[in-house]
Amino acid sequence: MELRPAGAFFVCFLMTTCGGATPPPADVGAADRSPMAPGPSAPEPPPLSVEVTKGVTALEANDLAGAKAHFQAALQANPTDADAFYYLGALSEKAGDAPGAEASYKSALHARPGFGGAEVNLSALYDDAQRFDEALAIATPGIAEHPKEGSLHLNAAIAYAGKKDAVAAVREFDAAVALMPRDPTFRLVYGHWLVVLGQKNAALMQLRVAVPLAEKNVGIVAAIGHELHVDKAFSECVVVFGQALALKDSAELWTERASCKIGQQDDAGALADLRTATAKDPSYAPAQYYLGNELGKAGQYGPAIAAYQAFLKLEPNGPLAKAATEKIRLAKQPH
Repeated sequence: MELRPAGAFFVCFLMTTCGGATPPPADVGAADRSPMAPGPSAPEPPPLSVEVTKGVTALEANDLAGAKAHFQAALQANPTDADAFYYLGALSEKAGDAPGAEASYKSALHARPGFGGAEVNLSALYDDAQRFDEALAIATPGIAEHPKEGSLHLNAAIAYAGKKDAVAAVREFDAAVALMPRDPTFRLVYGHWLVVLGQKNAALMQLRVAVPLAEKNVGIVAAIGHELHVDKAFSECVVVFGQALALKDSAELWTERASCKIGQQDDAGALADLRTATAKDPSYAPAQYYLGNELGKAGQYGPAIAAYQAFLKLEPNGPLAKAATEKIRLAKQPH
């Protein structure tokens, strides 16, 4: 059964806000989970129907169209098949159809009250949409039914944090990581929200624990590095992005590490990383923009102009286009 906590927040890399000049977001939260054991008062769920079983097999083979056909066939045979609704909700999420996913998860819960998987995914969906009261309306009774399901505690924690209820958020985050102590996503999400709540030292503790747990998951390692950057832990940020680069040599990661070095005031190191990024992928626009910044700081105005011009060819209408144009104008003035 595919469960996901609401840690699937989008991490926007680099030194800008999310937008045209940033790289694609890294989804660091989605995680498959084993089927939950029923809570003390929850009945054992019925076995999967034949069509749902076929759909799951198709899903595991990444045959999304075939899986959907089987789940729909299951509902034709049994209009109250909660598992079919649940998996159709998961498929809708994969397709980016949040309203369709919400409707399917609600149908699953209507057909089987206390369906833990649907509670996890629906509360996660609400958290991702910042519908925090609705998330708590699902997660709170879910926790009573499935007290040992860490994802429900995590989703409740995110909702409380979104509502700025730090005490309740920390309580639920602590419960979540106690149940899933070796899941780096849980630690990462906890650290992210502690930063939002202004608890820097506690955030750093969770992020530090997450680093070795992430092992070879470059997306999570990079997201941890990003959170360290937000928390102004620049030295640790540089080290973590070094680990990410050892896993994946990419322009995005070189640029992100450069941003940490800028925070350290290591301009020479940042410039070296940005040169590497632009050599590796000249079409990666953020690296060109920030290379222009560093070259300008070093007084290399001609190369800086060239970098900004390269950026504008790639992102002529992006959110940094106006700034790049102005910086070209300034760089062309006598110095």
